[in-house]
Amino acid sequence: MATIAVIGATGRTGRVLVERALASGHDVTAIARRPETLGLRHRRLTPHAADVLRPGDLAGILSGHDAVVSALGSTGRGPTTVYSAGTAAIVAAMGTSRRLVVLSSAGLGTPPGAGLMTRLAGRLLYRVMRHPYADMRLMERLLAATDLDWTAMRPTGLTDRPATGRPRVSVGATERVGTRTSRAELAAFILDRLDDPATFRTTVAISS
Repeated sequence: MATIAVIGATGRTGRVLVERALASGHDVTAIARRPETLGLRHRRLTPHAADVLRPGDLAGILSGHDAVVSALGSTGRGPTTVYSAGTAAIVAAMGTSRRLVVLSSAGLGTPPGAGLMTRLAGRLLYRVMRHPYADMRLMERLLAATDLDWTAMRPTGLTDRPATGRPRVSVGATERVGTRTSRAELAAFILDRLDDPATFRTTVAISS
């Protein structure tokens, strides 16, 4: 079993990651500004209060974990730095930890060979979400400049539906996946592939 730090643990996706990791037997450090709102108690769960955008808050917390998973996300469609600045703070605090998984979005790219309607829908979505997407792109470039074993997960529209157990996955995000991704499906894939070198230093598109 692994020791996993989940950043943004009280968000909708972060909470699913924490619950799934605990159910799988992992030791979990749940990091959030107000970790008490997670409302979970478990002998393998360690809550930690930290704000990734506040300098020094992550110091000494992440080093020594087998994997760090960032479920950081912005609210709304306006300008944001939570992805790039938050990930920069995480990278700076990794210490001896080498494995980092972050959440991005499938909306950052349209796979080659996609149909006309898919391309048009992708362009429209990109215009609507241009500020968060610009910050996600900056985050992914930042990761590529590190020597970490990173993965940028690119789910399609997130839902709270149960996992199907049959995710559609494109390592490298070069192939089309579906339009919706269950948070449970996303969490299961991340945790099942923590040690898979095929997912290191690349983007991974996923849907249910």
